[in-house]
Parts: sequence; structure tokens; C-alpha cells
Amino acid sequence: MTLALFPLGLISIWQTYSVVQEAETLSRGKGIEGDEAKAEEGRREGSSADGGAEGLAQVITRLSPEDCNTAMRKLVDGRDTYIFAGFVPLDGQMICSTANGPVDLTGVPDFETEVRREGPFIQLNERGEVSQQPVLIVSQPVFNAGTLAGRLTVSIPHALTRNGTADNTDTSDLKIVSLNSEGQIMAATGGIDTASEHLPSGIAPKDLPNMPIQTFRALSENGQDRLFAISPLVPGILYLVGSWPAGASVQGGLSLSGLIPLLFPVLMWCAGISVAILGLQHLVLRHLNDLRSGMRQFGLGTRRASSLQLVNPPQEFEEAERAFNRMTFILSEAEERQAQDLRDKEVLLKEVHHRVKNNLQLIASIMNMQMRRAQSDEAKSLLAALQQRVRGLAMLHRTLYTTTDVATIDSQELITTVVKDASSLIQDHTMRVDAKLASFPLFPDQAVPLSMLLAEALTNAFKYSDTSARDIPVTVLLEEHSNNVARLVVTNPVGDAKCPEDAHAGDGLGSQLLKAFVRQLDGTAYSAIRDGLFVFEITFERREFESASNA
Repeated sequence: MTLALFPLGLISIWQTYSVVQEAETLSRGKGIEGDEAKAEEGRREGSSADGGAEGLAQVITRLSPEDCNTAMRKLVDGRDTYIFAGFVPLDGQMICSTANGPVDLTGVPDFETEVRREGPFIQLNERGEVSQQPVLIVSQPVFNAGTLAGRLTVSIPHALTRNGTADNTDTSDLKIVSLNSEGQIMAATGGIDTASEHLPSGIAPKDLPNMPIQTFRALSENGQDRLFAISPLVPGILYLVGSWPAGASVQGGLSLSGLIPLLFPVLMWCAGISVAILGLQHLVLRHLNDLRSGMRQFGLGTRRASSLQLVNPPQEFEEAERAFNRMTFILSEAEERQAQDLRDKEVLLKEVHHRVKNNLQLIASIMNMQMRRAQSDEAKSLLAALQQRVRGLAMLHRTLYTTTDVATIDSQELITTVVKDASSLIQDHTMRVDAKLASFPLFPDQAVPLSMLLAEALTNAFKYSDTSARDIPVTVLLEEHSNNVARLVVTNPVGDAKCPEDAHAGDGLGSQLLKAFVRQLDGTAYSAIRDGLFVFEITFERREFESASNA
């Protein structure tokens, strides 16, 4: 509907614009007619005065002063519009006129120029020298024997000057300015001082009488958009320039009544757009938002008991709602089954570790019973060492089923348990053990050999430590470097008579076990005596769990 209204609205705007243009053209015609009507009266008066003055000018030089004054009075009395007539000689001493007595015109500005002009002319004078009022002056040259003798002038009240320039409070839209053929402003509506505001900008006043068109549109000197019309008052001598605001040319122009026909199609189209947006919001967008919110919540892990409920959805969204609810139900059921399977496997795995730990402890107890029955010290020592290793394995499985994560073991917890278990077996309970341990996860395939390796290293440390060095503890350091590289260091004090290096570098069972555990960790072992301390160090890379098929 919106797309259909758009071209119709454009057609309506174009038709309305055409009507406005036609109305403006008619208004221009009316403006020209009004301008012509205002000029017609002055044109008739000027032509009549010009004809009377031309006839009298043929005989004025042959009359005596008394007859000349009589002829002047007859000329003025014969026309209701004439208020003055007189003969102006070249010397400026006017003795033949309707004035009461001679008049000296030599003090009039530009007198010499005006009196010696060739040919007739008409001009507006805002204040006549004799009548002392705005007049239209018609002047004819007077010749005597072919020589210029002066000029005969006839003055008539000028309606435009009288009604326009005298009343500066005129508020009419039509403004008129009178110009002579030389472009000089003779009179104007509102006064000569404001006449330039009603003339077109960029066009010299002297060029206006020669304009090829009678009406045109332009900006005035004060920046207003106006329509101008030019009409001759006396052809070749005097012209009128009328103007009125372009915006007021069609009954208010850009007023509200003029804008309504143009705004109506735009408002219709905007209403169509609004209806389309509201319909889209009600039928589509709100359901999409609910569906998107449900998908986002489900994706974030929220499993709501109630399914998605759309309010009065279209058929397509109703089907999408059913599909979404069915999908969430199936996925939720699958996740619950998976979670239950995972819980069952955890229980089974913990049970396995628990049973292995119990079995290893049972084996350790049997070894303990056998160790008490052994007669030789060598057999007791071998059974004690073997029992300690079995207890280490049992301790590892106990840690696995007691931790929350059955897949990995925390290194700090593992090493702490091994240190406590190894410390409990030493005969000299005055020996102190200091541990500084880092915490990181270990998979069982590395946790088992690491715990067994540490148990063997601590056994050797306790066995070969210098018991006289009471202030020097056995230290265990576990730290992690960059790139998942772990480092385990065990130190113990040694005496001058003992050589603990034989316990790590020899061919005994302990040495073989240490080497085997180092290989299982893919690590590098190092041992040395520094400053009265025996140092055993192993560095290895912490890796992910490897299944039996990849081992």
C-alpha cells in the first residue's frame, strides 16, 4: 500500500504545483494590470499636458507679457488638473506665468542644464518651485527664429506622488517606483529614500526602461524575493516599476492554506509508512524478539519449566513456536540423560578407585603381617620397602576418589599427601620437612609415576640425611614454568662419611625404580651435592591424558 501511494502522491504534488504556478502566472497578470492602471492616469495627464504645452510654445514668443500671462491662465483654467504654467527664458527670469509676479529660477539646481535641453521631457518634482507640492512637470522647448529662447512648463499634481510618496505609512504589497529615461528615481511608494529597496538587485536603474520583458522575478536590494513589472508612463520619457512579494502572489503563498495541498500527499504517504511499521511490529517483530530471547536464554543454559508462549502469533510463527518448544524439550531430555550417565560413570569410577585402594591396603596389611614373622633384618627391610610402595599406590587411589574432579589430581594436594605418608614412616621423628608446592592439574598417567618417584626420593632423603644437622630440614619444591614445564626438587643434609649418590646412581631396586619413573614422565633427572646438601631434581613437561591405545 505504501509503494502504491508513493507515485500517486508524486502525481498529486506535481498537479498541485502546476495549479500553483498557473495561479502565480494569473497573479502576475493582475499585478501588471494594476501597475498599468496606476500608470494610465499619469499617462493621460502627461500626454494632455504635453499637447497643450506644445501648442502654446509655438506662439509664446510673439505675445506681450500681459498677453502671455493671460494665455498661461487660460491654459491652466482650461484643465482641472493643471496648477501652473509658465515660460522660462534662458536667463532664468520667469515673468510670463500663472504666478503672481516674476520668479527667479537661477538658483534652482541644474537650471542651466535643464533649460538648454533639447526636445520635450517630463519629470517629477517632489516640491515645485511655485506650487510647493509634488508635481508632474511637462516641458517643451521654445524657439524664436530657429534659436532656443527658453522652455514652456506645465505642472499638474501627480497622483502617484501625491498618494504614494506623501503617505509613508502605506502597507500595500504593491510598491511603485517612477524613473525617467536616464534611470533617475522621481518618486516611490513610501518615499524616495526607500525606493531602492523595491528595485531589483543586480540591475542598474538606467537599464530598467530598456528591459526586453515586462515582468520578471528577482531579489530586491533588501534581499526579498519579489515580482517586478515595468510600464511606460510617458513612452521614452517616464517609466513606472511596480513590485510585490513573490510569496504573496498566490493568496498567501507559503501560508498554511497554500501548503496543505502539497502536504496532504506527503502526510498520506507518512501515514502509510506508519501503518506498515506498526503492522510489522505487531505481526512480526515482537514475535521475533520473543523467539530470539527464548533462543538466547536456552543457549546460555537456562532451562525454563514453561515453554515459549507467543501472544496471537500468525500461523508461520505458531509453527516456529511449536518447533522451538519441541527442540528445547528434546535437547533438555538429552542433556538430562547425558548428565545422569556422567553421574553414573563418576560413581562407578570412584567406586573402582575406592576398591583398588582397599585392595592395596589389604595387601599392605598382609605384608605387615608377613614382615612381623620374618626372622632376618634383610627380609624385614625388603618387605617394609615394598609395603611403602603399595601404600603409596593406595594413597593415590584414595586421592582420586575423594577429589571432586575424578579425571585429574591437584599437584599440591598429591605431593602434600605423599610427604605426610612418607614422614609418618621415618624412625627419627625429629626430622623436619619443608614443602613449597605449586598447584596445577595432573592426569593419572603422570600423577602415579610422580608420586612414586617422590616417595622413593623421600625414602632416600630420610635414609641418608645427616641426623646431626637438626636445623637443616628436608625440602620439597614443586614449581611450574612457562610452556607447562614442571620442576620437582628434593634436598636433604648429608654428612662427610656418607655418599647418598650411590642410592640414586647405583644398580639397586630404588635406583632402578627412580630411572623407570623418570622415563614414564619423559623427564630429565639431575643429582649432586652442593654446600652440604644432596639435591635431586627432575624436570618434565606436563601433558594431556593419553589413552591405552596411544600409550
